[in-house]
Amino acid sequence: MRGKMDCYGESHIGLLRERNEDQFLIADLKKSVVIHHTSLSYDDETELLGGSQAKLLLVADGVGGNAAGDRASSMALESVIQYLLNAMHWVFLPEDEREETFMDDLKAALAFTQERIQHAAEVVTSQQGMGTTITMAYIVWPDVYLVHAGDSRAYLCRNGKLQRLTHDQTYAQALADAGAIAPEQVAKSPLNHILFSLLGCDPAHLDPQVYKTTLSWNDSLVLCTDGLTRHLNDEQIAEVVHSGDCAKTCVHRLVTAANDAGGHDNTTVIVAKFGEPLSDNNACQAAEAIHENVAESNSPITTWTGI
Repeated sequence: MRGKMDCYGESHIGLLRERNEDQFLIADLKKSVVIHHTSLSYDDETELLGGSQAKLLLVADGVGGNAAGDRASSMALESVIQYLLNAMHWVFLPEDEREETFMDDLKAALAFTQERIQHAAEVVTSQQGMGTTITMAYIVWPDVYLVHAGDSRAYLCRNGKLQRLTHDQTYAQALADAGAIAPEQVAKSPLNHILFSLLGCDPAHLDPQVYKTTLSWNDSLVLCTDGLTRHLNDEQIAEVVHSGDCAKTCVHRLVTAANDAGGHDNTTVIVAKFGEPLSDNNACQAAEAIHENVAESNSPITTWTGI
């Protein structure tokens, strides 16, 4: 399939926190063959890579106030990758008839991660109580499968309108879902940042949710931690993502806006745009110079063809 995915991620410590407990990852899943020895015209230990099978986007937010939140978010991403590589049959095509099993496998990746975090906390006293949110997008065009625990979010931006794909797992949102408080009261509730589901030391607190949606050309995906959404509303995020800027420029603008609004938390954002590039490299370079003060991430622009 022809097309282009313009994708970029960045994590910023913010203006008030002493350390960054957020993590992100952008990956391309491929088959590979390592040739150890052959009569063919390959050098020994040559690795052959197949075409892209899927795209993987991940954000995680170590729970503030808990011990070793940065360790928990790092372990979450590392463990998901380990599970995908070694335990999960991740070469999945939309026409397969085992979608339900595949979605169960995605949940199992979080259960595996939960066990690793729990074990680490039992071994190292200083890490007891650590936890993290996680939001993962597994993209097999044109479908995207989302696995989610906590209050980091995934959005779909289509025709300038932002649609929230995940559902916050906070006590404030649960009260709103039950009709105990009005939806507009959620953001100001003292329970809005208290999670009832997360990857942590108690498996009873993990209630992973799996969602599926179908992408179209010119759509954009946004994955972010609550450092962004506590400062910017959906309309402000949509305005930046739909601006026509490339993914890297959009991410810089969103991080800058969060910091300009107070920067009270770590802010991590991934933007993925599907279709032909919406701006050229010169526009991105100019934007980089303007937003140089927030370009702390050493992750390069990740652009894929043939999605």
